[in-house]
Formats: sequence, C-alpha cells, structure tokens
Amino acid sequence: MEPTRHVAELSSIASQLSAMLERLEDIALTQQSGEERASGPTPLLEVERQLRGALRELERVRRL
Repeated sequence: MEPTRHVAELSSIASQLSAMLERLEDIALTQQSGEERASGPTPLLEVERQLRGALRELERVRRL
C-alpha cells in the first residue's frame, strides 16, 4: 500500500480508533467493581491494550 495515497483514509481510521478507545475506557471503568479489581483486569482492558497497539502501529505507518 502506498501510504501517501491513503493519508486521509488512514487519518480517519486513526480518529475512529481513538474514539473507540475512549468509549471502551469509559465502559471498562464503569464495569469495574471492587470484586473485579481484586480478581484482576477485565477482558475489556485487554481489548483496550490491543487497540492501543494497533493505533501505535497505524501512527507509525502514517509517519513513513
């Protein structure tokens, strides 16, 4: 894929990922109760971690 050809599309995807991360963080925080925190991270936090990694990679590609 030629990055310069898809600058606008990649920017849009990055914005959408950022918005998804914010929404996911809000959901994860409201779901966490005392019991869940004691038993470890929720599966949503793993999804958040993966999305952050995807966003970092996308930003890296955009800088090329």
